[in-house]
Amino acid sequence: MSSDSLENFIQQNDQLHRLMDPFVPGDLPVNHTAYRQVLNLFLDTNIDVYAPNATGNFPVLYFATGFGAIIPAEAHTILLSSIASHGVVVVAVWKLGSPEDSFNPEWFEATVDFVENRLENSLHNQEGYVSDFHVDYLHSFISGHSGGSHVAVSQLQTNCLHYQGLILLDAVDGNNPIPENITMYVITPGQKVNFTIPTLQIVTGLDPVVGPYGLACAPEELSGRRFFDAMTGPTWYVNATAYGHADLMDPIYVELNEVTQFCPSDPNVPKEEYIQFLTGEIISFMNGVLEPVGNCALFDYLETSGLVGINTENDYVSNGWDRCTPLQCVLTPSSYSFFLSFL
Repeated sequence: MSSDSLENFIQQNDQLHRLMDPFVPGDLPVNHTAYRQVLNLFLDTNIDVYAPNATGNFPVLYFATGFGAIIPAEAHTILLSSIASHGVVVVAVWKLGSPEDSFNPEWFEATVDFVENRLENSLHNQEGYVSDFHVDYLHSFISGHSGGSHVAVSQLQTNCLHYQGLILLDAVDGNNPIPENITMYVITPGQKVNFTIPTLQIVTGLDPVVGPYGLACAPEELSGRRFFDAMTGPTWYVNATAYGHADLMDPIYVELNEVTQFCPSDPNVPKEEYIQFLTGEIISFMNGVLEPVGNCALFDYLETSGLVGINTENDYVSNGWDRCTPLQCVLTPSSYSFFLSFL
């Protein structure tokens, strides 16, 4: 075997290894580009783009930050960069203001339009991305952390657009942290949502624990199973039992939270491994959804405890989906699930 053939063989097997084990660090170089609303005529929000500056067609992951997308994206730089290093264009969306504004689906529309029509050219012309880098917005996922989850759900309640999957991290419903004061919400307990889409929901064991200020960052009645039970597509539920609501943030924010105990957290559990775990779960879900026939085994990672040393409680409901078959997002009546499959 020639040296060139050997090198190609090693590269191919390394790529296969990374696909099989998404919990190892991605090897693509990642750039961070900030677009601010006040400096851009085409945006109604701020967005931070974490994308691989490399050759390829890369799917998009929209990420709405916490408190209804008012937390600056820089609080999640390590996690979002880690995801991007596996070949994902991560678009973190946030805007200082009232979290109630983001219940309106139109709040997000300018961001999607910017990503689909302007982002790739901007990264090429202004940020020096390689010529064969492409934003594959036809294969997009939408996600949110904490109160940012209602942004993702409200989007899907009106239009599937190009969304292939939904990812909920420590999802919390409602426009107020005090349950009895809520006047706006996206999930009605006992009712199903009006869309069908593959969903990954990751929660933490300390999410519903009441902190020293008398509030939980994810009250049980507003989080967890509230979302899981409402979904109509295949849904994976992963509970990282030892972790807390803010443990996916960058170290300075985690340390600040541990000092204030705003959201209960255990300072003794390893946070770096948790970021690695979240990355692996998210990449497994995305690659499985994008290629459910060839990558179906990746769904097993969403149903397995102990990965990267993180103990989890796992649940899964198919809602009528035949495992390993293709599907796409569809709007449906709220009382039943419907799948549009393609051979």
